[in-house]
Amino acid sequence: MRPVFGIVLATVASLATTGDAHADGLKYTVGTMIGASQSPFESSSSDTSILPYFSIEGEQFKLDLSGLTYGLTETENFTLSARLAPRWVSADPSDTPGLEQLKRDVALEAGLAAGLTFGQFTAGFEALKDISDTHDGMVVSAAISTGFGVTERLAVGVTAGVTWMDKNLATYSYGVRASEAGGSLAAYQVNASLIPSIGVEARYTLTDHVSLVGGAQIEFLPDNVTGSPIVQRDTVTSAMLGMRYAF
Repeated sequence: MRPVFGIVLATVASLATTGDAHADGLKYTVGTMIGASQSPFESSSSDTSILPYFSIEGEQFKLDLSGLTYGLTETENFTLSARLAPRWVSADPSDTPGLEQLKRDVALEAGLAAGLTFGQFTAGFEALKDISDTHDGMVVSAAISTGFGVTERLAVGVTAGVTWMDKNLATYSYGVRASEAGGSLAAYQVNASLIPSIGVEARYTLTDHVSLVGGAQIEFLPDNVTGSPIVQRDTVTSAMLGMRYAF
């Protein structure tokens, strides 16, 4: 079963700060998410997962499934934070028949994240490097998002972004390393890659503490990724629906 962490984290994070009720001090959120995600390694199937969610947020830090974020500096329109983040295995090729030798593990990455707000839009940037010797790669992400209230209870957000992976991470994610080649499976190095994505998120407030969240996201895989012998799609879609309790 492949957990669809990406869309869960994007949806919860983008709508986490609007309308949540909490006391002074630490802010806590718990919830359950149901997600469905296509695998780039299979052309016709998708996986469904049930995932727990939690978040603990203080004045300068936040801890959730996306990792630990610690604020370094903040102004009215700009934030800079240190990040310690797991790279969850959102699609493990070893789950696909014939690719059992391509086992992928959770990596731990560290780096910086920045946010810039201008009007109704927010630009986010993140640069992370593997510190766990799992893929020895680096990733840089940028996104622009906006949100608006449809009604007093319903909020909607839209995000467009792009992720750059160096060749180490791109090959780990979508290719076949030389040590894994064998039989009819040839080694395939994926060069540094740009992967665009778009997403939409929504939150419906039921009470001061309880809300429903949902979202969908699509990634567009470039030619050097789709040229891999193990990749069977040129787009990957994820969706989720869940409930949160904030206190």
